[in-house]
Amino acid sequence: MNAQAEEGTMLWMVMMAQAVAGDAGYEQVRALAQRDEASLAPAAYTEMLDSMSRVGGASFARCMPTPAPETLAPFTVVLQLDAQGKVVRTWREGEEAVARCVDAGFAGKTLFVPPKAPFHAAFEFQVQP
Repeated sequence: MNAQAEEGTMLWMVMMAQAVAGDAGYEQVRALAQRDEASLAPAAYTEMLDSMSRVGGASFARCMPTPAPETLAPFTVVLQLDAQGKVVRTWREGEEAVARCVDAGFAGKTLFVPPKAPFHAAFEFQVQP
């Protein structure tokens, strides 16, 4: 195979991988988030958590009804970041109004600059017993 044909094949494979990730369901992107998060050095992991906590916390403050509910179901929002750390897509597990609102609060926000793009990370909310 010549170099031009090889380059065309590689481009096609990259485009197919992006298309598959673009159509991935929650379970697939949750697995990508676990993989991507595990690949981070400790300092980058802390930076990721800090940026997600900042944006997620602001969303909670805006989204929480008054008075606050007695209980709130757990939920997870998986975020896809571009090379600059901007949230370009989300997937959510959890359908309560607060979960939907927090999910929407991440849209278009810039978090930390990831080591690769696309990068997936998960914002998880759980009430500890």
